[in-house]
Amino acid sequence: MALFSRARGFEQDQEGARMLEMVKRTRFLDPKLFTAFAAAAELENFTRAAQVARMTQSGVSQHVAKLEEQIGRQLFKRIGKKVVLTQAGKMLLHFLHSHVADLDSFFDRVQTEQTALSGTVSYAMPPSCLFSTHFQDLLEKRRQHPDLRLKVTVASSPEILDLVLQNTVDFGFLTVRPENPALMLQPYCDEEYVFVSANQLAMSTMRPEDVFAHAMIAYPGADVYYNAWIRHYLPHEKRDFHSLMRTGEINSLDGAITMVVGGLGSGIFPQHCVQAKIDAGALFRLQTKGPPLLNAVFMARLAEAVPPRRVSQVMEWFFEMVAQPPTARVARARRSRA
Repeated sequence: MALFSRARGFEQDQEGARMLEMVKRTRFLDPKLFTAFAAAAELENFTRAAQVARMTQSGVSQHVAKLEEQIGRQLFKRIGKKVVLTQAGKMLLHFLHSHVADLDSFFDRVQTEQTALSGTVSYAMPPSCLFSTHFQDLLEKRRQHPDLRLKVTVASSPEILDLVLQNTVDFGFLTVRPENPALMLQPYCDEEYVFVSANQLAMSTMRPEDVFAHAMIAYPGADVYYNAWIRHYLPHEKRDFHSLMRTGEINSLDGAITMVVGGLGSGIFPQHCVQAKIDAGALFRLQTKGPPLLNAVFMARLAEAVPPRRVSQVMEWFFEMVAQPPTARVARARRSRA
């Protein structure tokens, strides 16, 4: 008797294994048939299942019959007025529940990916960006994303261009617009360039054409600012940055501003870099006629590269910064200087 029981159990295990293998092949099943099957399995009645599934009773019966044909096993058996699941039907229902759970887990992971950022975002910027409030803004943005890391390179526009083209950084900010089809360029903001000196009297009497006789301070990237200033205020002038009289040179923008404050020479800088010194009376701006000198700054990345979400999100944050009202940016700048 015990031997017969063990043999019977073995046969049931084999049958169960065969059924499981058939259920695994549900990729060959028509998912449109699952609704009628699930409703009938839950309610144990084809008539009530038809109402829930918004089908006719014959439609439910046809869908169940098609599933049974595809699986090769009977899914329901009748007990009085009820229909109950066979072993194959129970296994199919279990599979469908697992399938739904997997889908829920998938959507949860997708949702998490949409809300949480992780990994490194690398970008390059000119030294003038260090005087903006963007680091404080980014810090506020990434408080919700502690696994997001920022790798920042400070360089001149030509160097930034090379970094972007070599795919060394995800994106970069350029103060000169390059004509290169490999790049995707987005206008980011306008910088105003101003001529400043610690000598208030000199700034009240100087004319733009006197720039070549004026002592100037040179620093990395200064040629962009100086040449733009010359082209704007002296459009017919053939000379450029290399014709200026330089009495000082230093390898940092911050150091150049310090040298100008100290009276070693004058300089041309983005206004936001020296506005605090102007407000404090340490520097004086040359008052010029006509429209101010505005130079476009571009955000650049490789055109063919599709940035991952963490990169596109940080780029979006940058554009949100420049879209904020000026009063908000000034308030943050004052807090950061305090």
